[in-house]
Amino acid sequence: MSRGEPLIRQWGLLKALQNHRFGIGVDELAERVDCSKRQVQRDLSVLQQVGFPVSFEQRDFGKRFWKLGPQFIEREGLVLSVTEMLSLFLSRQVLAPLSGTQFSDGLITALDKIKAILPRKALAYFDGLDENLLVKTFGRHDYSGHGKEIAILNQAMDAGRVLKIRYKSATRRRVMDTRFHPYGLVFFGMDLYCIGFLEEYQEIRTLKVLRFQGVEMTSQAFEKPQSFSLAAYTRGSFGVFAPGKAQAIKVKFTGWAATNVREETWHPSQKILRDCTDEGDGEDCVVATFELSETTEFKRWLLGFGRHAVVLVPKALADDIKNECRASCEAYGSQCRHMAES
Repeated sequence: MSRGEPLIRQWGLLKALQNHRFGIGVDELAERVDCSKRQVQRDLSVLQQVGFPVSFEQRDFGKRFWKLGPQFIEREGLVLSVTEMLSLFLSRQVLAPLSGTQFSDGLITALDKIKAILPRKALAYFDGLDENLLVKTFGRHDYSGHGKEIAILNQAMDAGRVLKIRYKSATRRRVMDTRFHPYGLVFFGMDLYCIGFLEEYQEIRTLKVLRFQGVEMTSQAFEKPQSFSLAAYTRGSFGVFAPGKAQAIKVKFTGWAATNVREETWHPSQKILRDCTDEGDGEDCVVATFELSETTEFKRWLLGFGRHAVVLVPKALADDIKNECRASCEAYGSQCRHMAES
C-alpha cells in the first residue's frame, strides 16, 4: 500500500469530523471512509499524534463521539476550516512558477498564518499527498529575479502611466528602447506576458516579461481604450499573440491525437465535426473545427501531433504546415531528403 492511500483516508476522516461539530461515532466514520473500525481508531490516534485537534466525548453509555476542535480562522464572516487550510497549504505548488514575485506574496503570508495555527508536524504529515497529486509543469521559468519589473508593470497599469522599457525582441533579434502602455498581464503556459500599446510599432503587442531588460515608470499618462478586454483580445488566439482576421480551420486528427482532441477542449471555439475511421489505414480519427484569428501558436501545437494532424481547410495554413514538415525533414539530412522532394 502506498503512503498516499492512508493519507487520503485520514483526510476523509478530518472532513467527516469537521462536518459533525457535535461528534460522530467510530461506526459511522468507518462507513464513511470504507474501512474497519479498528483502522479508524488507528487513524484517529495518528491524527492526534501529529498534532490535529482531534478529541472525543463519552456519551450514551460510554460510547465515544469524535470531533475536530474549533481551531480555524474566522474574521468578519470568513471562516477557514482545518481541511480548507490544509488544501490551501498543499496548493502552494500551483503558484510555484510565480514564486519570488508579488503574485505569490499573498499566498506566502497566508501560508505563514496557517503554519502559526496548525502544528508543523501536522502540515508535514500531509505533504505526502503530493504522491497522489503532483502539479508538474513543462518549461517552468524562474521569475524571482523579475519581481521589480512585475511590480512596476502593476503600478503603471493601476496609475495609467507610460513606461520606458528596454526589451529584447525574439523575432527581431535586437534590444529595443521604447515606450509601452501596459494594459494587463496574462499567465499562459507557465509564461507571464504583458499586453499593451507599444510605441515602437504604434500598435498593441504582447511582450514576454522574461525579456524585459529594464522598466522605468514615467510621469506621462495614458488611457486604456474602454473597449479593450484581455479576454476579448486573446479570444481569437490559441495563446496570447495578437489576433488577426478570424478564419474557420478544419483539421483531421488520427490515432492517439484523435483521442487527445476528443477528450480535451483546447480552445473555446473547438467543435468535433465528426468521428470517423481513416480510410487509409483504418485508424480512429476525428475531424475538428476551430475559429481562430491568429495561428502562430496553433501551428506549433499541430506540429506536435506529427502525421496524426492534417489541416484540411484553409489551404494556406495546410501549406504552412507542409513546408515546415519539409524543412524539418531536410534538417535531418539526406536520409529523408527524398521525402521532402516528393
